[in-house]
Amino acid sequence: MSSSSIFTSLSAVLLFFATVAEAQIGRLPLSPIQRLEQNIGLTDIIIEYSRPSMRDRKIFGALVPFEKLWRTGANRNTTIQFSKDIIVDDQKIEAGKYAVFSTPFPKKWEVILYTDTDNWNVPEQLDTSKIAASVSVETILLEESKEVFTIMIGDFNNYQFNLDIYWENTFVSIPIQLTTKEMMDQKIKDQLEGPSHDDYYAAARYQMESGEEFAKGLDWINRAIEMAEEVTWWDLRIKAILLMELNRKDEAVMVATEGLKMAEVAKREYGINEFNKILKQLK
Repeated sequence: MSSSSIFTSLSAVLLFFATVAEAQIGRLPLSPIQRLEQNIGLTDIIIEYSRPSMRDRKIFGALVPFEKLWRTGANRNTTIQFSKDIIVDDQKIEAGKYAVFSTPFPKKWEVILYTDTDNWNVPEQLDTSKIAASVSVETILLEESKEVFTIMIGDFNNYQFNLDIYWENTFVSIPIQLTTKEMMDQKIKDQLEGPSHDDYYAAARYQMESGEEFAKGLDWINRAIEMAEEVTWWDLRIKAILLMELNRKDEAVMVATEGLKMAEVAKREYGINEFNKILKQLK
């Protein structure tokens, strides 16, 4: 056998064993998949994306070019899913799943939510009918670089949240509004068509916690108390707080004092602490 034939045979054997070894050992992902789930208010949010690392590479303006549409991550489309309707920059978006595309610039990003989520990269040509929303947000320079591409749900309350994106020395935050208030208003309206004590109580507590329309909340807690077979200290806690918010201090003191006595009789430490807190604020 000639030396060239021996070399060819040896190469084939080595390639075979290398292939078998890779199949047996497996390959570690360079951009592992992350899945985030968060409930905010009445909305469930799910984010799925791949997380590439810098690995000593220049990212923005190099690996990720400026002024060019990017899949906002690696591998398959980064996606975000909402169980309820949301609002982005005054654009109302129906509940559903969307791809997150972005076009980075040195001082801003243009971010798009796209209805087609099955792309590996970005579409060769965007279909404008599939753009559910677009928003422009300023970039913020990080003092310390972020090695791994990261998407997070940042600051949030029951009515809104920030979709935060970090990589290298760049940070962007996309504000997203939830439709919690209109859903709660509808829920309350539906419930109050045939309300019970618990319905009025829940509606009053919502108005108290939402920080608005305290007079409406007071009306509802009064109705709850009227319907109650036995008034409880937690009924009076809601009423005292609403009276305090409406600056009806004398009435609030009377209600809180009565509620405190009831909580003490029931030996409810939480109630006792709450009424003492209210009375302290009313001094």
